[in-house]
Amino acid sequence: MSRQTDPLAVLREYPADCQPLWLEPLGSAGGFSGAMFWRLGARSGRLCLRRWPPGYPTREKLEFIQAVLWHATREGFRRVPLPLETRNHRGYVAHGGFLWELAPWLPGTADYAQHPTPARLRAAMVTLAEFHRATATFPLPDLPASRSPGIRSRLVRLGRWIEGDLDRLAEAIQPGLFAEIEGRAWQVLSLTRQAAPSVLALLEQLCDTRVQLQPCICDVWHEHVLFEADRVTGLIDFGSMRPESVAADVARLLGSMAGDDRSKWEMGLEAYQSLRRLSPGELALVTGFDRSTTVLAGLNWLEWIYCQRRVFENRQAIPGRLDVIIQRLARLVSS
Repeated sequence: MSRQTDPLAVLREYPADCQPLWLEPLGSAGGFSGAMFWRLGARSGRLCLRRWPPGYPTREKLEFIQAVLWHATREGFRRVPLPLETRNHRGYVAHGGFLWELAPWLPGTADYAQHPTPARLRAAMVTLAEFHRATATFPLPDLPASRSPGIRSRLVRLGRWIEGDLDRLAEAIQPGLFAEIEGRAWQVLSLTRQAAPSVLALLEQLCDTRVQLQPCICDVWHEHVLFEADRVTGLIDFGSMRPESVAADVARLLGSMAGDDRSKWEMGLEAYQSLRRLSPGELALVTGFDRSTTVLAGLNWLEWIYCQRRVFENRQAIPGRLDVIIQRLARLVSS
């Protein structure tokens, strides 16, 4: 085992009750970020060891994420994998050129896609509202209502795609590189060219909308929500966390659970707002985030595959991801 992937060396940095009685490598655990995972049993219970991808997050970013999770826990929201402390009272270990975290293994299964009930949808949105209430008091700089950083960055990125990056991406699609998605890649490009102008105009309208910013997950979707029956037992994967409007999280989670079903959108928004009311500006941003995610998600996949030539352990899941994106793009074009 190379020094870079030696979990035992990392675990020796933790107290005695965290030392492994057994250790199970999980690889990427079905994800695409480049993180690697191990499940282990210890005297303190079942734990999860995570090795973050090389170069991400920075130490400063990881310390921010952990501080927010500590704050949420102190505010009463405990359904997060709160990192355990090392023997030197740190929340992570730097080893072999990577950052590593050890946290409790949360109960439940991320199986909403297999069992998408209305009760689960409502429970997920209520849980997200509870998380937002807990993190709203996290001490960020005391600023007045601000523009959404995410809306602005999406406006800039989509503008670049329209101005020429779409043509460059089309030129990069190499026949035979990934035969299973080649037809899907051309569908994504065709639908995106049709949908992008109206979404760009919407983002231009929204970029000056002022809303409150707070720590948000920014990539919370149904595969990051754990369930036991219809009860949410945990939220996982906070690597994209940053100050943002709660609209970003509402749009990402509800878009992944409701798709284009308006009745499910209404149900989810009602459940979220039973705990935390969304302002008119936030509701408008929800639409902007959801539509821009629909347009940009497929382009991200094509850029990773054809331009950056990334290799994914869970390659067989990519066609299904693109099918969902294509379906939503087609609905957006026809609406």
